[in-house]
Amino acid sequence: MGFQSSEERAAQLAGSIEGQCGSVTVRQVDMHEGESIREFLAGASSDCSGLDAIVSATGPAIPLCPLNEVSEEDFRRIYDTDVLGSFNVIRHGTAHLKESGGGSIVIFLTTAVGRTLENDGMSGGPKTAISALMRQAAREVGAWNVRLNGVAPGVIDAGIVHTSFEVDDVAKDVITSCPAQTPLGRMGSPDDVAGLVDFLVSADAGYISGQVIAVDGGYSA
Repeated sequence: MGFQSSEERAAQLAGSIEGQCGSVTVRQVDMHEGESIREFLAGASSDCSGLDAIVSATGPAIPLCPLNEVSEEDFRRIYDTDVLGSFNVIRHGTAHLKESGGGSIVIFLTTAVGRTLENDGMSGGPKTAISALMRQAAREVGAWNVRLNGVAPGVIDAGIVHTSFEVDDVAKDVITSCPAQTPLGRMGSPDDVAGLVDFLVSADAGYISGQVIAVDGGYSA
């Protein structure tokens, strides 16, 4: 499988959605820059005549290794991208949803917020910080009819499992060991995650906010 840039993958996904009668606009955003996120959300709000839901499924490339082997450069890069980026999604996203009369923000986390994984500190640590920001905001913006929830996937048979994880021995071990310790005994599917996200942004979840919900086959139980 050849390398695809984020732009290429976004265009491919947009084409797939449009092929099923959906409407898609692709915009580039820099998670390191608050102004980029603000402009991205403003553009999306303008395109859609207001927003009623925001799903943040972002994350930087991370090293899978013990914490004492993580470089200071990687630590700063990952926390800056993941935690500061998510802070700005929450900050600017809640403001747009307030203007629309309310709505839902769903942020992708990781099963490691509920059960730590060896060599996964640069995923679990930042995502745990994001879950704290998400829960804090949920308390503060509920009066605006804005809800925030986190989805914490386990090992999902998609995305990074099919790319960088395949060429890294530590990553391979994570992929094989997690399903072995999972009550359902398998990796999750994209549909397992998508179904929960669909629910959380819908009116059926109108009284659910400030929650982190694992989609990990019981791994974090």
